[in-house]
Amino acid sequence: MTLSILDYVNASPSSSSIGSVDAFLQEIRSPSPIDAYVKHSRSLLEYGTPHRLSQNPHLGGLLLLGSVSAAEAYFRSILSATLETCPISRQVAAEKQINLGGVLWHGYSEFRRSAFEHLSFSSKDEIAKASKGYLRFALKDSVFEGPLGEYDIVCHLRHGIVHNGGILPGRNAVKIQAKRYSEPVRIAVNFALLQRTVEAVDTLVLTFNRELFGEMCRRWAIDWRQREDWDASAENKAFNILWDTFVCKELNKTRPGRSKMSRGRCLTQIKDTYNL
Repeated sequence: MTLSILDYVNASPSSSSIGSVDAFLQEIRSPSPIDAYVKHSRSLLEYGTPHRLSQNPHLGGLLLLGSVSAAEAYFRSILSATLETCPISRQVAAEKQINLGGVLWHGYSEFRRSAFEHLSFSSKDEIAKASKGYLRFALKDSVFEGPLGEYDIVCHLRHGIVHNGGILPGRNAVKIQAKRYSEPVRIAVNFALLQRTVEAVDTLVLTFNRELFGEMCRRWAIDWRQREDWDASAENKAFNILWDTFVCKELNKTRPGRSKMSRGRCLTQIKDTYNL
């Protein structure tokens, strides 16, 4: 057996191809942004049982990645949908640039999604910046400071899992105020940590969905009506779009008092609140 110098470190790998990219792609019909998030998030929790997590030390980290990924998808979707619905947001975002590749891929009807493909949404700063910069929706500290802070911790853990093989990088360790260790530390996501992680991500997403809906209802009731492009004959259609965009059918299936959470009751309360 004749060895080359390279053979001493590892065997030569076999050449392979992943094949057609389209083999990995499946066309789907997307529900509302919040329902898509909830379904994704709950499927992760259902799979991440104590038994499965104990069998594989990497599984918890992968499910954590899935949780942040679901949140990023939600933020892209809800910001895109709001841009299409809200004239104030469209005016704010009019100067923004989008990627040509995204326009070519999504086509005219869905090109708005390209506005956020260059943003990661894997940090609290990116979320706050995009919300204010594209929607003129500032995230108030009184509501968002806690949820954003917890989400940021999850994102720092995610960074170590994605980019450092599960070992916590020093920069991220300092950011989350982890104590110092004499040896490298692996991010070990057990059942309890996975539950807390998904709950932290849930808290931010659900809070954002609630607060942005409230802001859009206020704009529908006041700000949109003061614009030159307001069409009074289409006010019900405009509200229906808001309702379909923000309502979480998945969670409302089991909520106490769900029979009272109808579109009609919500619309009546908005009109009463803003004296319409």
